[in-house]
Amino acid sequence: MHTSNYKVILFDLGGVLLKLGDPISTFSLRLDESDFLRTWIMSPSVRALESGQIDSETFAERMIAEMDLSMDTEELLRRFNGWPDGFYPHAIDLIARMPSRYSCAILSNTNAIHWQQVDVPGNFGDRFDRYFLSYQTGLLKPDQDAFLQVIASYACVPQEILFFDDNPINVAAARDEGLSAVLVQGPDQLEVAMIDAGLFD
Repeated sequence: MHTSNYKVILFDLGGVLLKLGDPISTFSLRLDESDFLRTWIMSPSVRALESGQIDSETFAERMIAEMDLSMDTEELLRRFNGWPDGFYPHAIDLIARMPSRYSCAILSNTNAIHWQQVDVPGNFGDRFDRYFLSYQTGLLKPDQDAFLQVIASYACVPQEILFFDDNPINVAAARDEGLSAVLVQGPDQLEVAMIDAGLFD
């Protein structure tokens, strides 16, 4: 049976392991999904929140102005807080099946609000040995430094890291740094990609 040469398996959270509500309806946006993925990840308001530079109230004020949203800050934060919808059960099973020879880590653009709402250890035990959370590190995907930090932390060559993310921009940026990166949306695509990579015995 094929065994991969990867040492580190790196996962995004939202859209890969963590289910998110539909962003278009959640935030009443006049965008399609592909436009949202591009707009959200490059938004100055989002980047400031998820790098730990501003608090949630300031984020809400800036986001309403930036995207011309027809709601007040209280309503936006209510919707934002409710956006994560729990971990995919199948994703929990996939991580539990991962052979112990792989180091597993999370690389996520996230914020204190959402991170405090999800219980990673409660759902995944101690399977993840490192968390690269943007609001703690100040480093955001798709910026180069976010990936370089992971590479340096594991002291391995980039090709030994396999990264799963649901945003094409992040996948392209990871590949630019030499990582093996695969675009997946949800646990079904994740499972196929993990099998194709030879991760399961």
